[in-house]
Amino acid sequence: MERRIAELDESKIDERSRLLLVELSNHPARRHASLQMETSHDGTWRLFVAIPSPTGDDRRAVSIWFDERQIPTLEFGAWHSHADLWDEDLLAGIRKMLAYLERIIDGEIVLAGAPTIGEGLLFRVIDLGDRDEVLDELTSPVVSPDMKLLSWSGTQDAQLSDIREEPA
Repeated sequence: MERRIAELDESKIDERSRLLLVELSNHPARRHASLQMETSHDGTWRLFVAIPSPTGDDRRAVSIWFDERQIPTLEFGAWHSHADLWDEDLLAGIRKMLAYLERIIDGEIVLAGAPTIGEGLLFRVIDLGDRDEVLDELTSPVVSPDMKLLSWSGTQDAQLSDIREEPA
């Protein structure tokens, strides 16, 4: 079945979508979000959340959708993760996923792209607040100092070499 996107009608979406909608209602990203619904492979309607980047760059867009197992999935650029990877309990997983979304919107989580791979392949994320993760990137012999770090809003954009030059 072909997927369709439609204006959100809360009476048509499934229970998991309603749960996500309730949790998202007071989230800081909600003011940037477009709420719609889409059909899944089984024909049911599920919540689809689109949060375009204020930069206008589609590669930085954030969305939340449901995978084929009906698990909420957070997507940032070409990177994505499923709520059940954050916690086996669906509600706890959704809450952790939305906390991560807030960090993306705040510029603490950025997309990493290596120029040798191509401009369109921003499939990795870096947690700028995780000193060990940043140090791994800084000291990796396979990571180019020209690696671009792109934030959702564009305000935290940098190159890896910019971080290398910052005083400790």
